[in-house]
Amino acid sequence: MSTLRIAFCIPALSLDAAASGQLTEAACIQQEYIAAGLRGRGHTLTMVAPRGLSDVAYTRDSREMITAPRSWSHAWWFRAASSGAWRLQRLARIPYLNVFSNYRLFDGYLRCLPSHDLVHERNALYRIGAAMACRRLRLPYVLFFDADEILEHDVMGSPLVGLLRWRARNCVRYNLRAADRVICVSAAAKTRLVDTWKVDAQKIAVFPNAVDVDRFRPGLDSTNAVRRSLAGDGPLIIFVGGFYEWHDVGTLLAAFASVVGVFPKARLVLVGDGARRKAMATRAAELGIDAAVIFKGLVAHADVPRLMGAADIAVAPYKDSGHQFWLSPLKLFEYMAAGTAVVATRIGQIEEVISHGRNGVLVPPGNAQALAEALRHLLDQPGLRSELARRAREDVVREHSWDVYVALLEEVYRQAIRDRRERARAARERRPRKAEEAA
Repeated sequence: MSTLRIAFCIPALSLDAAASGQLTEAACIQQEYIAAGLRGRGHTLTMVAPRGLSDVAYTRDSREMITAPRSWSHAWWFRAASSGAWRLQRLARIPYLNVFSNYRLFDGYLRCLPSHDLVHERNALYRIGAAMACRRLRLPYVLFFDADEILEHDVMGSPLVGLLRWRARNCVRYNLRAADRVICVSAAAKTRLVDTWKVDAQKIAVFPNAVDVDRFRPGLDSTNAVRRSLAGDGPLIIFVGGFYEWHDVGTLLAAFASVVGVFPKARLVLVGDGARRKAMATRAAELGIDAAVIFKGLVAHADVPRLMGAADIAVAPYKDSGHQFWLSPLKLFEYMAAGTAVVATRIGQIEEVISHGRNGVLVPPGNAQALAEALRHLLDQPGLRSELARRAREDVVREHSWDVYVALLEEVYRQAIRDRRERARAARERRPRKAEEAA
């Protein structure tokens, strides 16, 4: 099977994180695993990302960054038009709408995307330069649509409004229409793409997140030392994730307060950062459990397996926001691979991955009492914890390893290339027929 030359277009922050090796955000971790998996299967990857509002940078080894040359967007008339439009927008109090910046990026992408077989882009708000270049160059374009970022802003209480919302929606529509294939992470995300964004269901592939089953595994060296340093000889419960609106750390803290009443030596380790971390620290103090709760902050992804492996129970708590739960929690698959018993919210894709009582425990969203009961029951039953963890590990190795994921992704790429070639062939055949009819 022939190998591919893939342009892997990602946000600038993801490229910086990959270059530094300090991966903490789930999106950056996910992209790094996908890229490594594709390279491992022999494909050539060029990592491509915007630099500011004007330039496109690319690299094949994440060390030497090359700025793509630009041509017409460097011309005096383009710079004058851009500057004049921005002055008028400020006078009219119109927000910056990324129109000219996308044309500058389009110019850069036109210089660095040729010679590739396919372009894979992670969708980003207000960015359409890569999709524009793929249309111009007739390159197969696969769009990774991790989440509806407009909806995310709504859920987080900072909705995009007015012209910014209008512009964001237009950019999303452009990218989705340009895409030969769209990859999303859950059935709920696919439903939103079809119902809200009117994407043809036939061009959508649903790929839940995955895990490195070799890095995340039971019995890692130094796990016992990590456990002793965090909990001594007491039970250890862990949460790994961001302190954002959709993570229900508040309910976890309330449940843990009940657990400490029965298991006074228990410790809860919270790994991650985010807008609500300070509020959660305050909540722990209000509940009188701050001495038993350890806020670890951001931890490099390479250090996470030992933390997960040291815990008796790993928790994935989520809120019911009133919208369909579109996420595919990376942490859930890592918990399962690490050989730690999982307690998670019964919501969205989690219900498809965790079978209650077989490979984990599910609790209703927002129910601190049910969560506390589940935690206490598992702490009382070490044999049950081991059995749940064993089955979870087996399931995730079989169905959700990055090796499995990348093999499926590879087929999506090849289908996008085949479809593009078929459309080009059909277009060539139509042209002579039209010429004959005209004659």
